[in-house]
Amino acid sequence: MRGPEVSVVRFTCYRCVHCCFFTEERECPVLLWYEVPYFRKLGEFVGVELRLKEVGQGFYRVIVSGFCPFYDVASRACRIHEEKPLSCRMFPLIVNLSSLEVASSLMCPWVYANKGVLGELGGESLEQAFPEEFKALREVVRVYLVSKSAPKLAVYFTTYFKELASEVIRSISERYDVIKVSESSVVEGFYYLLIEGEVDTDYLDKLLKRDEITWYKLERVPPIS
Repeated sequence: MRGPEVSVVRFTCYRCVHCCFFTEERECPVLLWYEVPYFRKLGEFVGVELRLKEVGQGFYRVIVSGFCPFYDVASRACRIHEEKPLSCRMFPLIVNLSSLEVASSLMCPWVYANKGVLGELGGESLEQAFPEEFKALREVVRVYLVSKSAPKLAVYFTTYFKELASEVIRSISERYDVIKVSESSVVEGFYYLLIEGEVDTDYLDKLLKRDEITWYKLERVPPIS
């Protein structure tokens, strides 16, 4: 005999300020090791200087007092919503990376309002309630579980020629193990790649030294503790 069916709710952002306003360090957002170079550089482009504190295991806390520097108070929206960090994308979900247990934060007014229903959900039903947030959570877990011992190189470049950008990305991807590719939706023509393993920087210099590429930089990613 089947038990009573649990109705599945769908998370709706109330556009409140609770997840973007911080009064204590422990509440502040966290960046994964491979996000740090990208958001530092993105911050430079939009006039935001990030203060970061390493918290171990490849995680860095963004030290904020008050509103997140990427938050626009007037519009009550994130200035980099389309490419915000994974910890922001997965909120209000929280995960214990040691046990891989998933829960939802009562700091979120929507979660608090629906805590009765959410308390009865588990597994697939919980994922149905937070489909987009689960995508980000999976990437956080995947990155956490992969080996972090191999050297890594961050590649930044800007160009207004999309075909050239695609050609550069394809050439690098065919030669190296590219584990992350991002095209900014905030800064036009800004691209970022993260390469794992040993890299011939002379090859990359020759590939990126073109008149159509207005700026580029190669940056070694510090070892993960």
